[in-house]
Amino acid sequence: MTSLKATLLINATSCLVFGALFLIAPALVSEYLGEVPNLAVQILGIVLIVNSVHLSFAAQRPSPYKLEIIWFSLGDFAWWLLTLGLIATGHWITTSNGVIVAAIIATGVAYLGILQLWRLGTQRTSRSSAQHFVAIGTSWMALPLWVKLWLVLLNGSFLWAFFYWPDDLAKITLIAFVATGPLLAGQLAYDGGLRRILGLAHLVPWAPLLVWLIWLHGLELGAYAQVLAIVLTICLTFDAYDLIRFWRGDRAIIGQVSPIHLSKQSQSVSK
Repeated sequence: MTSLKATLLINATSCLVFGALFLIAPALVSEYLGEVPNLAVQILGIVLIVNSVHLSFAAQRPSPYKLEIIWFSLGDFAWWLLTLGLIATGHWITTSNGVIVAAIIATGVAYLGILQLWRLGTQRTSRSSAQHFVAIGTSWMALPLWVKLWLVLLNGSFLWAFFYWPDDLAKITLIAFVATGPLLAGQLAYDGGLRRILGLAHLVPWAPLLVWLIWLHGLELGAYAQVLAIVLTICLTFDAYDLIRFWRGDRAIIGQVSPIHLSKQSQSVSK
């Protein structure tokens, strides 16, 4: 797997290439994508070039700062979410080729964000990639059975949207479903297991989806939309509760013994 330094340099190069393109040919980019204002393209180009310089400097350090890597990955995930948001709403990115190319690029950017967190996570835990995978699997297996069954129901509720294709309800629901992928993967990559902060990956794209469902249909929700709205409400309630617990200090990785617990065990044995 690519080293952290190499990943940062690849990210820096991609930012430089796209930043230069956006600055030099904003009208061409705008026309290809659909209706993106030239000024917005140029501003994004400047941001990408600045980010490229920052990435390059970070890559030269013997040990990049943890918060820097997290910052870069958050930027990559923001690109991913913004792209999907524009595609879902039909705003700016409106041509067929523009949608396809923008989605492919956003997927690549999100992958770099995950890869950066993966390399940071393995360094932080002193694990090999194989050990990191095993730790994630162990954490998943430690989930209670009812949680696993709930996740099957949750994912099934989203995937049922395929039966309503090509209705806008299906398109937006599936885009929101896919949007969570890199966010979930990024947390797992960094922590090497599941923590309560994972709920944030649902809240960011699914809270707007729930608002959209209620705002668009109101009291006239169809059967599927009603079920989806109920499932979303339950899920986001769980996620909000998990985030509150995380904020209050419950930050242990599921299925792994925390250092505090190990310390208490050793003290009881010594007594």
